[in-house]
Amino acid sequence: MYFIQRINTWSPANRKCKELQEYVDQFKNCLIPDDLSRDALIEDIRHHVDTLNQAYPRTKKLAVDFNDNFLSCFPEDRQVADQYVFTFHILPVRRTYRYFEDVNLPLEGGDQ
Repeated sequence: MYFIQRINTWSPANRKCKELQEYVDQFKNCLIPDDLSRDALIEDIRHHVDTLNQAYPRTKKLAVDFNDNFLSCFPEDRQVADQYVFTFHILPVRRTYRYFEDVNLPLEGGDQ
């Protein structure tokens, strides 16, 4: 299981970036049940970026990169290394906590 940690966005440069940020914002506080769903989410975002690149041909093309649990979107030919449209981490859930009335079991899964 994974969770999306804090989606970071910056002032949109144009309507395309604003639409993309609004699209990605829907994934705030989202849990992802498995690796397949995580990969599907990343591909869905890439597909959405490709669709926006085609809808706005006069703007700079955007690219999506996923590396070490870090998903980012930026202009393909960016002038500055830290020029992003959005970023967020997709991190594995280390453990969960559940309370039972009869017995209080502290942790399930992960490090205990």
